[in-house]
Amino acid sequence: MPKITSKILWLKTAAPMAVVMGLAWVTPAQAQIGNVTRADGDLKLAADSPFRDPDIIYLEADTLTNDEATQILTAEGSVEGRYQDRTLRADRVVYNLTTGQVIASGNVVLVQADGSSQYADKLELSNELEAGTATDFVARLPSGAVTAARFVARGKNGEVELYNAYYTACEVCAEKPNPTWRIKARRVTQDDESRTVRYRDATFELFGLPVFYTPFLAHPDPSADRASGILTPFAGYSEATGFNARVPYYWAIDDYTEATITPRVYSKVNPLMEYQFARQFHTGRIEIDGSFTYGSAFDRNGNSFDDASLFRNPDGAPIGKRWRSHFFAKGLFAPSDFWTYGFGLQFTTDDNYLARYSLDEQRQTQGLYEGESLRNTSQAFVIGQNDNTSVTVSTVGFQDLRDRITQRDDGTYSVSTSDDGRLPILAPRIELKHYINDPIIGGRLKASSNVTVLTRETGSDYTRATAGLDYSKTWVAPGGIEVKPFGNIRTDYIAISTDSDITPDVEDPQFSRVLGQGGVDIRYPFIKIGDKVNWTLEPRIQVTQSFGDPKLDEFAVGDTNSFVLSEDAGNADLDGALLWQSNKSSGFDFWQEGTRIDVGGSVAASWGKRSSAEIFAGQSFSSGSNGTAIDGLSNEDGGFLLGSGLEGKQSDIVGEATLKLGNLIKSQTRLRYNEDTNDLTRIDTQLNLRTKWVSAGARYFKLNDASRQLIETPGAPPEEISGNIRLRFSENWSTSFQANHDLDSDKTRSLGLGLRYEDDCTLIELLYTRNDFSNDAVRNQGGIGIRVSLLTLGEFGD
Repeated sequence: MPKITSKILWLKTAAPMAVVMGLAWVTPAQAQIGNVTRADGDLKLAADSPFRDPDIIYLEADTLTNDEATQILTAEGSVEGRYQDRTLRADRVVYNLTTGQVIASGNVVLVQADGSSQYADKLELSNELEAGTATDFVARLPSGAVTAARFVARGKNGEVELYNAYYTACEVCAEKPNPTWRIKARRVTQDDESRTVRYRDATFELFGLPVFYTPFLAHPDPSADRASGILTPFAGYSEATGFNARVPYYWAIDDYTEATITPRVYSKVNPLMEYQFARQFHTGRIEIDGSFTYGSAFDRNGNSFDDASLFRNPDGAPIGKRWRSHFFAKGLFAPSDFWTYGFGLQFTTDDNYLARYSLDEQRQTQGLYEGESLRNTSQAFVIGQNDNTSVTVSTVGFQDLRDRITQRDDGTYSVSTSDDGRLPILAPRIELKHYINDPIIGGRLKASSNVTVLTRETGSDYTRATAGLDYSKTWVAPGGIEVKPFGNIRTDYIAISTDSDITPDVEDPQFSRVLGQGGVDIRYPFIKIGDKVNWTLEPRIQVTQSFGDPKLDEFAVGDTNSFVLSEDAGNADLDGALLWQSNKSSGFDFWQEGTRIDVGGSVAASWGKRSSAEIFAGQSFSSGSNGTAIDGLSNEDGGFLLGSGLEGKQSDIVGEATLKLGNLIKSQTRLRYNEDTNDLTRIDTQLNLRTKWVSAGARYFKLNDASRQLIETPGAPPEEISGNIRLRFSENWSTSFQANHDLDSDKTRSLGLGLRYEDDCTLIELLYTRNDFSNDAVRNQGGIGIRVSLLTLGEFGD
């Protein structure tokens, strides 16, 4: 039979020649293309391209020979083939039309549609991609990651084995032939059925040096969306728990459910089991996070508390072995466009459990109510909302985690405890809001109601029902003056059930009241556009008349009004935003009668692309009230409490200043100044600097005694300075320092030093930390840790 020789050949066939063009060698870091032929909509080709036809294969070479006698097609010399949106290049390609075997040799390059490339010295495939081999194989992914092997084999069962292989996510090129890190292995196996990757004799190299070896390693196949398997293990050391190790196992239960189980073992204390669980539903998702162990409580050095005589109060000593755990869960569901419901649960058996084992405190919001530091918050809620209406029904409870164990100079311990029974449970809290647009003059009316039922084990119970109307209208008068008149009225019913153990022989208060406000908010912005600087000047004044008897004395009971039963006073803390609220109490219980005038103004300038400065100052003036001074609720004449910045007939002067110089400098300062005492009652100033070689930040914070007592932030110092700085001394290396210093007690509460290496695929940081929480026997710890983050492999460290 004659041989047909040409340079270009179009094959109109669905024969297995398409296999080599659709090849996708599966590597531990590369997704497999399940089908050789791709759907027309997935192709990255022009709409009229002939290569959209799955039966078309294009071959071009210096010589194309079709031996009809042997049924062998040979392409030699600068061979280039195209099948759909993939391209194959080689020095020589031999295709056996009878057996379907394809052999490509000499500088073989396969370019995928996503830009990834695969290289080999020789590529051999059997019919229908059932089996095949490649020598001197290299795959470069779109992300820049590289997988290479001396020899690759694909079995008929879909399993792929790479011999003398390595993987790195770092860029490898002629200018940078040695990556920062890579994983080398004698053999790497990818099981297509179980979707796992197994390594034998694996070595992790860093900066060309072997730093870790394991004879066996397995993990889920990165090409799989989800697959069960062992995740990256970790080993480290801490003062409290000693040498420790953890090996997470990921369990893909089904398409909608997953779990991670992490055993933690320690050299100083008993092991701990940690778990995470998530379930996706049609309308929402549930997530669970928890841990448990059996053992004794221990101090910052890992020593168990087992001798009650070392405690000042032996009866309250946290001694003995028992089950200890934490359980956090959250869920959110949206069954319709209007309705949403969810929950958040937080529970720990020990106040210091999370701190002992360095577990996350989980302060993030689990629902409507944001968690506080050292306090668990559990809640459930239902929300209905659209453009004009909102309905909220919720319940919330708290668990205090503020028990402290402190060590005295003589080596004994003292325990400070809190009573969770005094914390409130809101069940339920119901809020309704509905907005109505005024069709006559274009204002807006808000109708609202609120019902709150609060109970507790120790202390009084509280019920309040509120209904109100709020109307406002904004218009721009001639000359650009913005005028906003407003008015609101509400009625409250409040019933308090006292605790007879605390306030015996006291009649439970029940009363109602009607309260309201009317006023106007006026601002007059002046804007000047300059050649280099744009200016904005805005004076503003707000006048509010508050009426109604707040009946604050109803909240105080006892012969000397010594017990205050308010539950929702909403202590004010004056700043630039609160100044312009007509009702400056964030809660419902407190109310101030009379007239209040708020005045202020701001000057702002902007220049360049990202530079600006702004200064604001304001003050509030009150006509005074005829109310009653109630300890913890109101100041003299029924006014705001001392420390709020609103006490007396004139408030503190509030000032704010911001400065932004491109991306180089950012600064913000907030001040409160009391004219009567000539005292800065609050200072909060921050400065941030960022250049290519230096990034730094500093903050100074100070509260006077009255403001500190009112805010009651646990453990917060009244005066503190903190800062951080990072210095880069090369393209990849930097050092850092951070500290928080309590100026009131002259103690450095936290200190940290770091040394970091960072490039496009690697972050390695060596850290030293030291904490000082006033002789805290659990949280006062220091140590050295390392944090390593490798692109595509994740982050591990401590």
